[in-house]
This record gives sequence, C-alpha cells and structure tokens, in this order.
Amino acid sequence: MKSAKCFVLAVLAAAFMVSTSSAAKPSSAEQAAAENNAAEHVELFAAIKAGDIEVKLVPKDSTTGVAMITNKTKKPLKIQLPAAFAGVPALGQFGGGVGGGIGGNSNNNQNQSFGGGMMGMGGMGMGMGGFGGGGMGGFFNVGPEKVGKIKFAAVCLEHGKADPNPRVAYEIKPIDSYTDKPEVIAVVQMLARGEIDQRSAQAAAWHLENGMSWQELAAKVGAKHLNGTVEPYFTPSQMELAMRITKEAARRVEANKDLKKASPGEVTSLSQQ
Repeated sequence: MKSAKCFVLAVLAAAFMVSTSSAAKPSSAEQAAAENNAAEHVELFAAIKAGDIEVKLVPKDSTTGVAMITNKTKKPLKIQLPAAFAGVPALGQFGGGVGGGIGGNSNNNQNQSFGGGMMGMGGMGMGMGGFGGGGMGGFFNVGPEKVGKIKFAAVCLEHGKADPNPRVAYEIKPIDSYTDKPEVIAVVQMLARGEIDQRSAQAAAWHLENGMSWQELAAKVGAKHLNGTVEPYFTPSQMELAMRITKEAARRVEANKDLKKASPGEVTSLSQQ
C-alpha cells in the first residue's frame, strides 16, 4: 500500500497575505509600516501551542506546495519562522513524516560555491509578505483573523513512498522531532538559502536520511519512454554536487559545534539557524 511521501519544505518561493473573505491591501506605505510596528512578535511553534495561530501544509507533490498560516487572534502578528521544520500527516491520516526549511535568497551567486552556477529554485525572493532573514527563518506578518500563504519547494525524506498530494493534510513540527541527523537539517537550510538546486539537495537528503548509496542514487530511473529507453533521475552533475553538499553539511555541523563551545548560549542550534 502506498502512503504519502515524506518531503522537506525547503525554499520559500513567494509569500502573500489574503483575508479570510477577500484580499486586503494597505492604503499607503505609512499605514503598512504602522501595522507592522503594531504587530505582536511571536515564534511560530510557541504561537501554535498557545492557540494563536494554526498552520496547515498543503503539498502539491514531493517538490512544492503551500503553507497556510491562520491568525486566530484579533491582533496583527509578526511570526518568526523556523529555518527548518518537519511536517507529519494530520492525526488519523496515513503517510510518512516530512521536514523542511523556510528561507530563500534572490541572489543566486551563492550557487557557484557548490555547483559552478547551478540553477537555484525559481521564483525565490526576500522581503515578500513581510518576512526577511536571508534564509535564516525570518518573519511573516498575518493580520487579525486572516490567513497568510507561503509557497514552498520541497525535497522528500522518505524514499520509496508515493508522492504527497493536496488530499492529505500535513502538520508542521520542529525538525528535530523527525530527524536526529543534523547534516540533513544543514542540507535543508542550504536549499532554503538558495545555495543549491532542488534535485542535488534531494540526492543528498536521500543519502543522509535514508542511507541510499551513491550507486543506488545514480542508478535510480527517472522518465521512462515508450520506445523502452529511460532517463536517470539525477544527472551526473547533480550527483557530483550532491556529494559535495553532504561534505559541506558535515563541515557546517562541526563548525556549529565549535562555535557553541566557544560561545555557549550565544549561538543557536543548527535547526534554528
């Protein structure tokens, strides 16, 4: 029996606010600034626990979807978003868990650090919908009793299961409630920052989280044609970059440990960076 595939909500591609009844736009820049200043700052998971917001993840497939954030209060909220998070099927639904990261950077020059100019995720941008942070989580503004929507890109974290679909609702959870591998979280954050492309990140994620060998990943079949020929799921360049990504993820995890030792209490955990 197939179940919903586990995926990582990774790159924040676009964000926009909608009213529960109709879209609302500020009448002026001054009004928008005033509303932003008046908004109460809350952390996403703390606000969920307090009942102030509700977050629903609606995957289109294993690569993209929409996160819907409902402000259940009568006051504007400026919500601090996590750089990495997990998603699991809602109670009573069948499927695997998912993980992800919010961020993105419209400056794709960072891609050259890993792929010699490999294309990043399309439509990435910063500062949209009242958030920012350069791939470090950032903030998202939601008006009183309104719904904010964030479009995301994704990578799967549970190889072999059927793709997610809009009929299966997912709940957002802290990423360390799903995976105990900090290197996986680092890969998600690299994708969220626009440093790497989605396919290369996917290969790295399956290697780290699901233990797939590079040989298995290279042999994975993508498209099958009517004439009997097949195309690989990953190109040689994506496989090469994925190997470099896993090494870089391990290096960043070690560097983060060293920083925490040097400045205890001053450096956030990897899942919060």
